[in-house]
Amino acid sequence: MRGLAIGAAGALLVATRGHGGHANANGFFTPHAFGILFATLSAIANGTFAVFSKIDSVKRAAVDPLLFNFWACVGIVGSSLVSLVRVRFIWTPQGLLSGIFFALSTANAFRAVKLIGMSVGTGIWCGTAIIGGVTWAGHVGRESIGIEENIVLLVSQRRAGGRGVKVLSQGVIAALLTGVLGGLIMMPMTQSPPAIQGVSYLPSFAIGVAIFAPVVTAIPYLSTQECPRMELYVGALPGIISGIVWNIGNILSMLAIGIIGYTIAYPILYCGIFIAGLWGMFLFKEIRGNAAALYWGSGFLILTGIILLSFAR
Repeated sequence: MRGLAIGAAGALLVATRGHGGHANANGFFTPHAFGILFATLSAIANGTFAVFSKIDSVKRAAVDPLLFNFWACVGIVGSSLVSLVRVRFIWTPQGLLSGIFFALSTANAFRAVKLIGMSVGTGIWCGTAIIGGVTWAGHVGRESIGIEENIVLLVSQRRAGGRGVKVLSQGVIAALLTGVLGGLIMMPMTQSPPAIQGVSYLPSFAIGVAIFAPVVTAIPYLSTQECPRMELYVGALPGIISGIVWNIGNILSMLAIGIIGYTIAYPILYCGIFIAGLWGMFLFKEIRGNAAALYWGSGFLILTGIILLSFAR
């Protein structure tokens, strides 16, 4: 974590400087600095939420990623509705799109983590989402996504066995879909009226997740005529915490985007790849030997990129 702290501190230092390179009179307390800070904290949450699907109790019980995703969606819905304490409820149908993008994205995320690990899975989906996010920023309204194909993938591969190339390919596909869909989760919000953007969007988003999470979970089981084990005692609490952590990162990303803009914020937000790598290296022992040196080298490039991005105004 020390490398991340140094990089974040460097980004904040750069963010406090004016265009001429002199320190701002307000020191570190500038809107741009807070935007960088919120984006960095969001990246930490983004690189952490999937960790809960790999804790020992969940692994021992072999909790289905779809069911873990269902409980994560419960956490999303609950934590989003809390916003009603501070904001007035205004419905927007764009929340339905965000809801289905989220349910499908995280279902694939937990599957990818199970098949190919935190480090590789997060690396693939963060890279994919960065490209999608930056592309969206320049070409709003031109996204296209095969939701039906993604549902077919979840149905046909939920119980796929085997190892080696087959497992790797399934994990990579799931991670790619996670990135594509994950980069689209909050895109519909940008097409909502200004009064419903930001935290005010959360209740509509929660309704979308509440509607589509059971659907995404049920379709594969209906196709196999199996009764799912809800894993109430093993999967519920870690899944709900996972959803809450994701939503904390989501709220921080909204704040960051509102301050420093989409194109600058999004690459920083998806530096969660570095955080996920730390979890994979130290907690799950996924990165060893020469791969560790490559990881630290790429981490240095990521943190350098954060500092350079803070120059973009």
